[in-house]
Amino acid sequence: MTVFSADGNIIVAKPNNSLTPRGLVWLFISIMIITMTVALGVSLSGAWLVLPFAGFEVLAFAYALHHVYLHYGDFEKVTLVDNEVVVEKHSYKNSEKFTFQRYWAKVSLRNSTDGTCSIFIGSHGKEVEFGTRFMDNDQRITVARQLKQQLNIV
Repeated sequence: MTVFSADGNIIVAKPNNSLTPRGLVWLFISIMIITMTVALGVSLSGAWLVLPFAGFEVLAFAYALHHVYLHYGDFEKVTLVDNEVVVEKHSYKNSEKFTFQRYWAKVSLRNSTDGTCSIFIGSHGKEVEFGTRFMDNDQRITVARQLKQQLNIV
C-alpha cells in the first residue's frame, strides 16, 4: 500500500495490514480452538496420533502470526524537504536513512530479468532502491513519475 501526502512531498510505502495486532490474537485463538476441538474429537475415537500433528500445526500458525506481528510497522518513506531527498527504510530490528541533495538527486526506473521494475533514488554514485517490498509494478511506475516531477520543480 502506498500513501501520498496532500502536497506530494512525502511518499510512504507500507504493507496492507488488514488485521490489527488484537485481531491477530483473536484469529490465533479461534484457529487454535477449532483445531484442538477437532483433534480431541478424532483422538477420542482412537486416532490419538492426530494430537501431536495438531499441536505442530498450531505452533506453525503461531510462528507465522508472530512473524506478521513483528513486521507490522515496516515501511519505506521518501520525504522531499527543502534541499534534501530523504529515503527511510524501517524493518523489524533494522532502520536505514539515506539523504541526497535535491538538486543532484536522480530517480531511475529499471526493469529486472523477472519482469518487475525497481525504483532507484540516488546521486554522486550512491543509490538506494525504494518500494521493493510494498508496491506492485504499476505503483512503482506512478511513484517514479511523481518523484521525477517533484524533483524537477525546484
